[in-house]
Amino acid sequence: MCTASSTIHLAQREKNHAGARYEGEVSISSGQREGRGTYFYTNPYFVYEGEWLDGKKHGQGRLTFGEDGFYEGCFEAGEISGSGRHELHGNVYVGDFLAGQKHGQGVLNKTDGTQYTGSWAHGLYSGEGTLCLPSGDRYVGGFRAHKFHGRGVHDQPSKAMHYEGYFEVGLRHGYGELQERDGASTYVGDFQAGRRHGVGKAGDQVSGISYEGPWVEDQPECPAAAWDLCPIDAEESYLAVAELLKEEAANQLAASNPKDKKKGKPPPPVDTTGAGPELKGLRGQALPETVVRLVDASKAVVPAEVGRRFRITMYKERRGSEDPEEVLRRPVNFGDLRQTYVDPLDEADAPKAAPKKGGKSSPVPDEDAEPPNPGVEALEGRIEEGGRSIIGGTDEWLLPVHLQPALYWLRLEDVTELEGSIWPRLEPLELPFRVE
Repeated sequence: MCTASSTIHLAQREKNHAGARYEGEVSISSGQREGRGTYFYTNPYFVYEGEWLDGKKHGQGRLTFGEDGFYEGCFEAGEISGSGRHELHGNVYVGDFLAGQKHGQGVLNKTDGTQYTGSWAHGLYSGEGTLCLPSGDRYVGGFRAHKFHGRGVHDQPSKAMHYEGYFEVGLRHGYGELQERDGASTYVGDFQAGRRHGVGKAGDQVSGISYEGPWVEDQPECPAAAWDLCPIDAEESYLAVAELLKEEAANQLAASNPKDKKKGKPPPPVDTTGAGPELKGLRGQALPETVVRLVDASKAVVPAEVGRRFRITMYKERRGSEDPEEVLRRPVNFGDLRQTYVDPLDEADAPKAAPKKGGKSSPVPDEDAEPPNPGVEALEGRIEEGGRSIIGGTDEWLLPVHLQPALYWLRLEDVTELEGSIWPRLEPLELPFRVE
């Protein structure tokens, strides 16, 4: 006994769309397209071939877009819904759809090399996914509306940058760890709108500097702006008195003119009473223990920065013998054990010992005897925990015994390796101090 079919195959023209036609199965009872069939749209760019139900595309089918591409997969009630493959202009998506949009899980490969694998919502990256870009950048984590959102890991090899943490609307936001310059520079802490903002710790391998504290718009809230010196047992700066001593140092320099034959009585020392602590040195003894520290633009101490390197030198100012207007800085060595020393500029004027007329000859110097240590012209240090470092107080900081009582200068300069870092180089600090 033969079973009657519920559909018939025919060619049908669309009543309301001139040029559109259908070839395939139609329901005998309802007259609607049902089963398999091909629909040729008015616009010949579109052709659908596949399953139908109740006059709508439903089930498995293929919708072609001329020579540009196609969709092949599931349809539901006339819409692209379910799993399928979509190709257009060389871009390929394989995954889930809902109402014609990518929705659910899927993989997109674009002709420019972009690849996305993960969750979609209404045609946009949403949920967990992995995005790889032609530049080599790679992101793994949360998305919302095509932007990084939630927790994720973002690698940018072209910028030597790696970030792991939280995002909001495509920007670093919340707690995270940022590595720059292939890990040579790191920041761990809070972000806001893509910038370091909140509380965090930054470290830099090249410079050796680290900073832990509050940040505002990608910068430390209280960055170091200058050097400062103070006694080891007090917080008040030496710089107030040093500023007053600059007048006395200028008078001392004026009196050092070798061609000035009318040298009168030198001006009295500047009165520094009540101005603050004064740094003083003694010949033949070490420079007193002194704190080197960092201060911000308001002169407040910055304890949050560690690792900045500095160099200390000492000199005395004098006028040039050829040009009295020229100011010479004659270096003084730390740790110099020589009992006497004549500046090369003064060798021509130094008194020569008169030969003895009789008696015993002078003893011959011992050629095997070690000459006194001439010391070093510069000593270096590093800012330690608490934003400070101690100089002086040891033999390497010895002030030579051959110095004349006078005002000398200490120079402290920033010698940190700062290339490529966010840290600025601090201006040198130069201050006069008295040696007695």
